[in-house]
Amino acid sequence: MGDGPFSTAGYGGEDRISALHEDLLGAILTRLPVRDAARTAILASRWRHLWRSTPLVLHDRDLPEAGRAAIAARVLADHPGPFRNICLAHCSFASLDLELVEWPRLIAAKGTQILALCNKRAKAPFVFWRLPTDILSGGGGSLQKLNLAFLMLPDDLPGVADGFPNLRELCLIRTATSDEDLEYLLAASPVLETLVFVCDLTPKCVHVCSKSLRCALVGLSRVEEFTVVDAPLLVRIIFFQPPYGGCGRVTVKIASAPNLRVLGYLEPRIHRLQIGDNFIKVRLPFNLLDTVASRSTMAPGVRILALKVNFGVLWEVKMLVSFLRCFPNVDTLHIQSVLHDPALAADSKPNLEHHARFWQDVSPVKCLRSHVKRMVIQKFRGDQHESEFLKFLAMNAHELRSLLVVRPEENFALVDMVNEMIDKSGSPWFRAWTSKVLVVSPEVWDASISMKLSDLTVDPFY
Repeated sequence: MGDGPFSTAGYGGEDRISALHEDLLGAILTRLPVRDAARTAILASRWRHLWRSTPLVLHDRDLPEAGRAAIAARVLADHPGPFRNICLAHCSFASLDLELVEWPRLIAAKGTQILALCNKRAKAPFVFWRLPTDILSGGGGSLQKLNLAFLMLPDDLPGVADGFPNLRELCLIRTATSDEDLEYLLAASPVLETLVFVCDLTPKCVHVCSKSLRCALVGLSRVEEFTVVDAPLLVRIIFFQPPYGGCGRVTVKIASAPNLRVLGYLEPRIHRLQIGDNFIKVRLPFNLLDTVASRSTMAPGVRILALKVNFGVLWEVKMLVSFLRCFPNVDTLHIQSVLHDPALAADSKPNLEHHARFWQDVSPVKCLRSHVKRMVIQKFRGDQHESEFLKFLAMNAHELRSLLVVRPEENFALVDMVNEMIDKSGSPWFRAWTSKVLVVSPEVWDASISMKLSDLTVDPFY
């Protein structure tokens, strides 16, 4: 085979790679860029049929920019299928139409399992490309993962798509979707486990009703209402970023999610939390309308909770406590200290008075006193309001075993300040367990939450 990387000179001319079992050779081909995989047909007679008999993996990023659409179209036409993984994100769909008008039908007809389509050419103001009906009408049965970006779903989706019996992951990135379309996608996907919205313009309301869904992520979205109607297997709900475009409040309603274990980030200035028929409100003296913690206002299954709060706003601090009362069995608590953002809630303006009296008078919070063992405080700046909260923890977090403080920038003086505060807390058990406080840079959090969403063995907020 010559003197190249596949040279057999050291083995007496014996071609050991071609002697491998066809399953292993196929596994090798699926890990090669598509052009290299196709070229293996010239290596030896054993390889001639392998590329065509191996499930196709096509990522158009592996193709040369010049003629990318033409090459992708030729690969789709020449390979008999099945298609294991097709990702078209770097060539325009208009160019694909010019090269091969039937490319959507081929994707559907050749048993595509993983499909990612991104209309990368979309620019603001966005002109969305409508997803061809052929892709869903004939190919839904084989799809296991579907990622769509900068697209529009077909009109009359229920009349176009028969169903998605094997779909396990659905990701919609800035994809125009109606409330009815989303409800149909959930209903037509009986084994769907992961649902992702990122940078979506629609729908305004998301109603989750799924017997199989386990993870849901809503990020940078204009969703105004997120309701878990009935999701018996749902384990994780993650709100990735504040609403896109600085829109108003978002109602988060948990009606039926008995296996919910992970929730966050909840933000008092953004999210209106509703459990069952009860809105969670600030408890103020002499206001009989405010919600009191009870079985009907609790989600006892949640074990990992993440919150964002501006400690300089007394109303947000009170809502922080109200939220904590709803999750009595949390053992891992993430709190991110945030600054005032005028683009969000107008009533979340910092006030000058310190909140020491509030933390002194507030009644015990069950999860802090009896259950929280691990806590992470992100973007801790060390101001007076944050310090009052740490003092409250020192006196009340009886089960705390580890505390990690993450600063927003290089500020090594925080290490000494936090440790000094712990020494002066007057709580021996708190000093014993948190004397190993780590103050680390925010770069530790550069891993994407979305990458950890479906891995149920890890804390997605670490």
